[in-house]
Amino acid sequence: MKLLKGYYAYLAVSGGLLLSLAAQHNWALQILAFALVSAGALSVQNASRWYMRASIAADVTMAFKLILGPAVIPPCLLRIVLQYAALVPLLLTGCMLLMGVKDQMHKIEHSTLPEWVLLVVWSAGYILVLVSAPGWLNDYLFNTVWTLANSLISIGGVALIVEMFRAQRIYLQTEEQ
Repeated sequence: MKLLKGYYAYLAVSGGLLLSLAAQHNWALQILAFALVSAGALSVQNASRWYMRASIAADVTMAFKLILGPAVIPPCLLRIVLQYAALVPLLLTGCMLLMGVKDQMHKIEHSTLPEWVLLVVWSAGYILVLVSAPGWLNDYLFNTVWTLANSLISIGGVALIVEMFRAQRIYLQTEEQ
């Protein structure tokens, strides 16, 4: 039964990340996606403390998605500030999930290099968005940074989903032994 619970937990996290990536402009599905991530990460918190932290970060991301819903805050400066602030718990959610996977790989003596590389790619995309937000970049540099940030965020999101499936497979293999 424990094996089945771990399988569904990783499936919930992976499915939530996939739904988050697929429904980027649907705030209701975004809330559902991060609810899945939060519930799945909370289910495997015994594997690593990082999963509990990822669950909390996913809950905060859900709260931001709810506050930034279409009928809550009208377009204004506060909404723009909150949209950029919402990137921080999103960044932390991915980082915490990766640290949880890294802990699991370290415990079973697998290489943790893929998690560290993915952590750098995932973080760099969101950090570039946050750094470019104040508007001190010229137009050319701003467009270049945004293109690079969007590419890194997309690559990081897909790689995080793949990494969660990989963690799921390794988790199942180690639990069977």
